[in-house]
Amino acid sequence: MPAPAEPAVALPADLRTPALVLTDDPAVAAPGPGVTVAAVGAVPAREGGWASVTLVLADETALRRVASALPPLGRARSVAVVLRSAVAPVPLVPRPEWPALRELDVRLADGGAVTRVELAKGAPVGEVLVALARGAGSRAVPGHGGLVAEPGLDLGLPAVADVVTDDVPASLVATLPAEPSTILTVEPVLPALGVDTEVGPLDEAVLHPRGSAVPATRPAVDLDHARQPTAAVVASLRDVEAVRVTWPAPERLVAGLALAGVPVVSTGPVPAGARERLGDALADLLDPAAAPLDRDVRSVLLSRAAQDAHATAAWRERVGARAGLRVATEPTVSVVLTCDGARLDHARAQVAGQVGVSVEVVEPGATPAGDVVLRTAADGWWGPEVLRDLLRARRWSGAEVVEMPAEVVHAETIGATVRRRVATQAYVAGPEPSPPAAGLVLVGRPLAGLGAGELRAAGATTYRTHGLAHVARLRDPARVGDLLRREHVVAQWRGLHRGPLVLDQEEGP
Repeated sequence: MPAPAEPAVALPADLRTPALVLTDDPAVAAPGPGVTVAAVGAVPAREGGWASVTLVLADETALRRVASALPPLGRARSVAVVLRSAVAPVPLVPRPEWPALRELDVRLADGGAVTRVELAKGAPVGEVLVALARGAGSRAVPGHGGLVAEPGLDLGLPAVADVVTDDVPASLVATLPAEPSTILTVEPVLPALGVDTEVGPLDEAVLHPRGSAVPATRPAVDLDHARQPTAAVVASLRDVEAVRVTWPAPERLVAGLALAGVPVVSTGPVPAGARERLGDALADLLDPAAAPLDRDVRSVLLSRAAQDAHATAAWRERVGARAGLRVATEPTVSVVLTCDGARLDHARAQVAGQVGVSVEVVEPGATPAGDVVLRTAADGWWGPEVLRDLLRARRWSGAEVVEMPAEVVHAETIGATVRRRVATQAYVAGPEPSPPAAGLVLVGRPLAGLGAGELRAAGATTYRTHGLAHVARLRDPARVGDLLRREHVVAQWRGLHRGPLVLDQEEGP
């Protein structure tokens, strides 16, 4: 008899036994002395419980989906997660009520990731796995809650799923919980609603635009239909000029890449069925007959369209609306204007042009009432989705501060517009401290009175989104030298150049 094949995944050494290994593919992990391997959702009963529980899954998305829908697993002193594909280690933030942490092993291994947690005493396994699932994505802002589905709606979740967390996005569950929950909407969502699960929900805490502002170093490539929308696949495509789609194509993969800001293009018209599932906004951007777009602009527009249609929050909102269920809405925004006179009229016009946002204009001295606050002179020119872009970035990044930098600046004294080389689509230490012109900074209302240095000292996380949706105005001639000399200039135009993300679609150049 030939020797048994080696398992595709190396389990953590010295597993405490009796050990339970749960996996989405039992072929990749071999049982051994004291080690039981079972499929996720098929936990074998064992009197006395398990000394260790290990979860072996495909990638970050699988972890975040499965962890919130596991059956009861009791308590254990040792908990581990093994991902076969990962772009970063899976960190853990222990909860203060858990027993003391004795050992934490967090590392990348063979293209995947391993995290092993050793505690002084047994802790609830489900809580530890959910905490690890949160660490596998960005700190996405929760708020749309869970929706509960009657049995029969196949979402790719374990059949025994009976719980969903607010920030680990198992969006629906198969059965109502036995006890009331503060994070579940208890009215059932009926399969008769015709809910489409072929594309969404897509987890925006894993598939997001972070890292998308990198230049192309490779030519366009064809879409590999065999791939899944994972963080590893996105990372492998960051530096390509574009990803070409030939139909028929897996719409979930197309939407997932778009959500992450990968520049996707279509080689032909989007078929009617794919258009219906992807949504008109996304399909229109893919259509080869559409107006040509620069790579970075395409990245922003694709991500906008996919976030608004297929990200977890948008998908839950759409399903809830079909079922007549109340779901959380976007936060309200207070824009505090710091200018007066003729500039105030211009500033009010920029705010009035915003779409899809509940916004109030507040003048100095008044108290803002919004959930989040933007303090600005609004001295430049805003595209209609400046505030929505800031809110989108805030939602998926989980950052307390979101900055849209002064990437494009119009210098009045020399009659030119300059695009600066600014690090964007990334977490940064704080808002840009001394730019030649002012960017836009959105913060939660409790932090609204703090300056950039104070925000950093308070430990606030800052995410810097793209800066292509507004043009900052530079009036001070003394700062023109800073604009042209101290920063690398990406592009320069004569006169006022606003670009396609600042111009409204109905507005001419």
